[in-house]
Formats: sequence, C-alpha cells, structure tokens
Amino acid sequence: MMQPTVSVIIPTYNRAAFLPRALDSVIAQTWRDWEIVLVDDGSTDDTSRVAEEYARRLGSRLIFLQQGNHGASHARNCGIEASGGRFIAFLDSDDEFVPTKLERQLELFSLCPDLGLVFSDYAFVDLNGMRHDSAFATKCTHARSVTTELVGVRQYRCDQTLFDRLLEKYFIATIVGMVRRELLGQNVRFHESLRYAEEWLFYLQLAWRAPAGFIDEPLCVHHFVAGSLARSDKEANFVELAATLHAIAETLHDLTPAQQRVLNTHLADTYRQLGYDAHRDGRFSDATAAFARSLRRLPRVKVLAAAGDAFWRGLLRSHPAPVTEEPIDAQAAIPGVR
Repeated sequence: MMQPTVSVIIPTYNRAAFLPRALDSVIAQTWRDWEIVLVDDGSTDDTSRVAEEYARRLGSRLIFLQQGNHGASHARNCGIEASGGRFIAFLDSDDEFVPTKLERQLELFSLCPDLGLVFSDYAFVDLNGMRHDSAFATKCTHARSVTTELVGVRQYRCDQTLFDRLLEKYFIATIVGMVRRELLGQNVRFHESLRYAEEWLFYLQLAWRAPAGFIDEPLCVHHFVAGSLARSDKEANFVELAATLHAIAETLHDLTPAQQRVLNTHLADTYRQLGYDAHRDGRFSDATAAFARSLRRLPRVKVLAAAGDAFWRGLLRSHPAPVTEEPIDAQAAIPGVR
C-alpha cells in the first residue's frame, strides 16, 4: 500500500457499542486517501469482533493493534508509531468526524504549507442527548481570542497569540487536531503518565514549535459519556490537573515571565481548590499542605488565612467548618476529557 495522506488514530477501550459510529465516520469522509489505526487498549467487550468485521471490509486500510490496558495516551502513541500517513488525525472511539473533516483541514494545509497543526471548532452532544453545534460558542469561547488571518473559506492562519491563549485556557480537544507528521519528530508524543488533559500538553508543544491554522466550522462531534471518572470525581480531576500542569512546566522551557506567571496562577488555583476540598473533608494536614503549595506559586491573603485555619484545626482536631470560597471549575476549561 502506498503512503496514505492521512492516518486516523483511534484508541479504544470497551467501546464496542460506539466504535462502529466512529469508524463509519472515517469511511464516509469526502477525502478518500486515509488509513485507520485502531488501537485496542485491553478491552474486555466485543471490540475485537467489531474490529475484525471492519478489517474484512477495509483490508490494509485498517491497522488493528491490541495491547494491555495502558491508557489512551500510550494507545495513541502506539498508533502514531504504526501509522504511515503524511498527516495524522485523532478520533476517540465514541466520537465522530463530520464527512468533510479531513478534506477541509488538508485544504488549509495546502493554502499554508508551513503550518504544522490545523484545528477546528466541534459540536457536542451533552449527557441529556442535546446537540450543541459549536463548542467555541458555548464551552470554549476563549478560542475566539486568538488573533487570526483569513486565508480561505472560514479558514484562518493563527498568529503567535495561539500559544498564549492556549496556555491561559485549554480549548483544543484531541479529536479536532490534524498534525503534519514531521512536526512530531521523535519526541512530541502524548505524555503517558498523565490521566487528565494530557492533550493540552501535546497541543501546546505543537503550537510552540510551528504555526497553526484554524477552521471555523464544527468538523467533529464529541459525545459526553455518562459515568466517566473525569465528569464524576472532581477532586481527582484537580489532582490529575496538577500533575498535567507540572508536566507542562517541566516540558516547556524558555517561557517568558508573563507565560510563567500564567502557569503559576494555574498551579496556585489548582492547589487552592485541593486545599478547600481537603478542608471540607476534615483532612486538615492535607489542606495545609495544599494551601502552602498554592501560596508558593501565588501569595494571596484569603489562601493564607485558610492555611492558618486548617493548621490550627489540625492541631486541635476540630471538625471541618463550612467553606465559603467559590470553587474553580477545572472541567469547564478542559473540553472533551474522558
């Protein structure tokens, strides 16, 4: 088989009921020169049977890999290594592409050959089954603050503000990105130790390395999944978000002072929220430690007072007091996270 234009990487874990929708959305693409790399991350349902049915239909256009349960990032990375396309796109197994997704993104790469990344708006279906036609008009309005230049029909070239806006607040979901293969090199991959918003770091690295483009159309549909840990355990989200923020700090060197302040504020807010969560549960030692981490990043009087309160309550073995501080919402800033 000749080198395909686009490789679509699909990690999956126990999504046999939804997988045909994702696969069919690639098959229905108006751009026909693609391959699918489907990576089964240790599923225990009928995923293998579904994959075998599509393999009979698609032949060499479907590469099916199976591995133990190592997480979506490991699966995506394995898919990247096994793929042969000049461009790489990502699709989750319970989501779908609109038919023109690949064609529209490749058009923009053709208009601007120096681009390394092209992303788009996307639609989403909430837990009540209601479809929303634009995430950038509802959940991710921060995306509209990127300065762009019109180069085609609803196709834009982003300037250097993309990295800054993306560092301020994440708005590129995994499934909306298409990447020029050579931009990945040997070292830009999904961080496999992260379990929350790992795509944030991935796309930050790409935006740091090369110019990017944006298509102001919903080219994907994200389906919210009931019972997802990332939607039900908010304290765990903040623990994992802290790990992601530290990974960003360790990976992205040479940030400007202003960019470093943005990152420090994210970390301070995250540890502040973990402090209030621990305080509410009566875990005063944990609360004191979290508040201290917040204060090291960004000194604030309210956090200092909360740290003092937690410290003394821990010494006196007091009961937790009501917390009046307004919590921040990590989930609102991280669209499309499982």
